[in-house]
Amino acid sequence: MLDPRGQLLRPAVGFAAFLHKGHVPVRRASQIILTAVCLAMGATGVPGSASGSHTAQHRYLTEQKNRQDIPAHYEPMTFAEFLALPLVPERYTTSDWEKVRTQTQRSVSLEGYIAEVMRAADGATYGRPPEQGDFHVHLREASVARCWPAGPQNQQIVTEVTPHFQPPRTGWSYEALRDLCQRQVRVRISGWLLHDYAHHKDVGDWRASAWEIPRPPPSRWPPLGLVRPRYFGR
Repeated sequence: MLDPRGQLLRPAVGFAAFLHKGHVPVRRASQIILTAVCLAMGATGVPGSASGSHTAQHRYLTEQKNRQDIPAHYEPMTFAEFLALPLVPERYTTSDWEKVRTQTQRSVSLEGYIAEVMRAADGATYGRPPEQGDFHVHLREASVARCWPAGPQNQQIVTEVTPHFQPPRTGWSYEALRDLCQRQVRVRISGWLLHDYAHHKDVGDWRASAWEIPRPPPSRWPPLGLVRPRYFGR
């Protein structure tokens, strides 16, 4: 699944927000880059390459990954509450579709510690070259001895920084995220819920749930920050 450098070897699939005094995200817009992204997208914001003959599930997942609207507020969740989200199979029935559509309208926040950070080679999902994919940021409830700890990975929750919210639009580079992982800073991550049915088979292996939190809200930086009271404000 992973190479020694922390690279994700198969396509995966946003993230939300935290702040540290030494890593303040910068809200810089790059008109050229954003224009290029828009040209690669269809009318619904989905890359043209993903809107063809794929299944309805694939199209919906791609649309959700490319979502860029910012929630008005976030519902705090504990790890236990997150892991109690409805179980949905890899192939949706009519009732499963109702569950997924209902849950993906929820914007939530989760607190914990970054255990792993890696790059995904899934740029095609976003209408980009493969190497311009998202950053996987795996969150655990308790701090770990070091970034990329040894032992089981089946209790971590997947969160992501999609290309739409990577530099230069924000300051959330791979290096900044890796630094927070290495220093074991407690963070609050927020975003829309997403069900990644393609990773249903990986639950119990390197993730605790097929549900995840992608897409960071840049308009919420810097008020969403470290959980430590002396830095946190709203």
